[in-house]
Amino acid sequence: VLFRSHPKRYNEKYKELNPELYPETIEKVIKKGSTPVGMHLSIMVNEILEFLDIQEGQIGLDCTLGYGGHTLKMLERLNHTGHLYALDIDPIESVKTKERLLNKGYGEDVLTIKHCNFKDIDFVSREVGLFDFVLADLGVSSMQIDNPERGFSYKKEGPLDLRLNPQKGIPASQRLKELTKAQLEQLFIENSDEPYAKEIARHIDSYLKAGQPIETTTQLYNIIEKSLSFISSNERKEAVKKSAARVFQALRIEVNSEFDVLYEF
Repeated sequence: VLFRSHPKRYNEKYKELNPELYPETIEKVIKKGSTPVGMHLSIMVNEILEFLDIQEGQIGLDCTLGYGGHTLKMLERLNHTGHLYALDIDPIESVKTKERLLNKGYGEDVLTIKHCNFKDIDFVSREVGLFDFVLADLGVSSMQIDNPERGFSYKKEGPLDLRLNPQKGIPASQRLKELTKAQLEQLFIENSDEPYAKEIARHIDSYLKAGQPIETTTQLYNIIEKSLSFISSNERKEAVKKSAARVFQALRIEVNSEFDVLYEF
């Protein structure tokens, strides 16, 4: 098998795709205050465990499985008793996490992973009963952002998708075509408090009306950059970076109906 020692393409980066096989690299990256590519570091683990006060034999629900960091710690507290149910709509990462937790000794006797949205908690509860503790760690995972094929980050070239479940719904590139200039402006204001919502919406609208596609993350970023050309050169770079982050966030929330999902939950 041939491989480059320092591959540039994401699908060739063996350390990023299998980070746990390289503990020394992981340790170095974490010590620098960063998250290793292909991993997700769980937040507030000790605080969450203290608050939930998990006891052996209990039945729990992790509404947002993700990389399985919180899930693993809750399973450790259960100590192979009781049962933990975990939900995730991402068909790509949930399969990896299931295998990762199985390799750590947590199989279907103590862990059930369901491929559904956490807004469907009522349906899950009707099927399995009530829960002693519930955790929902809302947001997008580092693994999703790292993979350019998912289109979550403007930092890497990829399809402008942004769907948490790429098998359902429509990508952000398609949603842009369905919205009017006024709707785009409102979207950027409501979903991310974008101060240059009007300028960015106007440029996106003009590009689409001119028949120019906005199919990739880089294309959208370049449009945002041109939208803010009126900002002084010494402040523009930082402004573009912040606006791009907000616009991508706004589109992600829209494509995944995140506010509606949270309300239902």
